[in-house]
This record gives sequence, C-alpha cells and structure tokens, in this order.
Amino acid sequence: MARKFPVKGLAPLLCLAALVLTGCGAHRGAASAPSETTAAAAPGAAATSAAAPLASATPGYPSSMVVLGHSNATGEDSDPAQPHAVIRANSWATGTNPAVNSVYRRILSKNPAIKGHNFNLAQPSATVDALLLQARQAVTLKPEPGLFLVQIMDADIVCPATHGDYATFRSKLITALGVLARGAPHSRIFVVSQWGSPATTWKALLPAQRQQFVAGDQGGGGTGPCAFIDPRGRLVPKEAARLDTIIHGYEAQLAAGCKRVPRCTYDRGAFGRQVDKNQYISEDLNHFSVKGAAAAAAVAWAAMKQRGVIPR
Repeated sequence: MARKFPVKGLAPLLCLAALVLTGCGAHRGAASAPSETTAAAAPGAAATSAAAPLASATPGYPSSMVVLGHSNATGEDSDPAQPHAVIRANSWATGTNPAVNSVYRRILSKNPAIKGHNFNLAQPSATVDALLLQARQAVTLKPEPGLFLVQIMDADIVCPATHGDYATFRSKLITALGVLARGAPHSRIFVVSQWGSPATTWKALLPAQRQQFVAGDQGGGGTGPCAFIDPRGRLVPKEAARLDTIIHGYEAQLAAGCKRVPRCTYDRGAFGRQVDKNQYISEDLNHFSVKGAAAAAAVAWAAMKQRGVIPR
C-alpha cells in the first residue's frame, strides 16, 4: 500500500513511499493482462458487453459499474505467486475472487443484472490527469455504468505541498468527475480517501520490512521531507505528522471537488480512518494483499451504505 510521490527541493526527484497511502507509485513496468474473469477495459480498447440482455434490475443497485484510479484498484501484486502482476480479479472494487468479496460481488448478490458488467479502468501510477482520460473512456462503456468508484490522489501527492498544489489537484479532479456526471447523468460517483496513516503503517511493518522499505525502490535512505521511516527503520514522528497533514490536505480536495459535482459522494475519510495491518500489505510493500483488498471492499461497502449510495 505504499506509494511514491515527488519530494520538492531534491534533485533528481526522490520518491518516498508512505506505505499506508493506498498504493501505486511508478512501478516496475508490471502490468499483466487483466484477469479473464473480470470485465476490464484497457485504455483505447473497445469496452462493451451489451451482447447479453440485462436481467431485471433490483431497485437501488446498479446494473453496471466501473472503477477508475490507480493500481491499488487493479489488484496489482496481490498474488505472491505472480510478483508485480496486475490481478484484476483481486480488485477491492470490481474483482471476482470470492476471497476479496469486492464491491462488485456484493452488488451481484443483490442485483444479478450486474453480472459481467464490472469494468476496471484503473492504471498503475495514475495521476489526476490520467483520471480525466479514464473518465472519458468510462462514459463510453456499454451498458452505461450506474456506479463509478474513484480511488485517486496517490501519485499526485508532493511533499511539501502548497496551496497551489492543492488547488491544481482540485481543479483537475472536478474536471474529471464532471465528465462522469455529464456523460452518465443517471449514475452515482463514489470517491474514496487514502487508506490508513503513516504511523499506523509503520507499526504494521515487521522490522525486516522497515529495512526493505527504506532500502528498496520506494525511495531509499529515509532522510528527506516526509521520510517517516529513517534508514534504521525507526519512525520519524515529525515527518509522519507532516505527511499525515499533507494527506489530509489532498483529501480535503477530494471532498471539496466531489461536492461540486452532481451525484458525487465522498467517503468522508472512511478509508483514511483504517489502521493498517501487516496482512493487508503486499510483498512489494506497495499495494493491497488479497486480505487488504477484502478489508477495503468491506470499508467501502459500509461507507456507501452510510452515505446512501446503495440501499441500507
């Protein structure tokens, strides 16, 4: 669940990973073919599944859905037997793996009409700029999605962050969400926050994993701004607090941006309030494991019910 983000003032850019920042820094070119059991649409590919007639829809539950955002929505690195591979069947949002019990599978149990209409447009390292491209593709899907799940902001985070950084992110987010709202005027949009917090993630890591964290491709050294784990694997409270504040700053933009768009609902920090656990972390320390994806699905489902996105 770690992620990478640019740290201002360092040259070249130093990418530090805040493990709890729900996941998807630039990855090692790993993007395998989507799971054959998941309806996935890659950028630029035709994405329709209109051949089969829809079953009768259950009121309140969508008959088609799509997730947009970064690699923690794709199931990347969730299978230890396939390191760094994208396993869309393990997506917390649209996955088909019963062990995950994704949002899609939960809706399927209530509304059989959604079967096979679980599109996944999320991409490794996606920024809010990529979200706009995903949104443009999403509104061309058939059948028209009744639910858009959005997990973004991860790769956009910079440290330190300025008011200008926040404003730019918010403006681009509103543009992307607006494409969804106008292109699918009967749909609902649900935006999730960033999973967990730096301090609780540090606690979830084993000592060897903390060393792996600072020595690996997440950024190395642990000495710059927002480096909340030092080179010896110890928590740096000041930097953990700094990063936490920045995360909340970006989350505030998610909330403000969503508020500007019709039928958009923010999770009000439901993901962010979670305390990470070691079992939720993939082997690359950068994504959800299957258990982590299952936890995310459960949290998203509860938040969607609470916010009235789906029936209680």
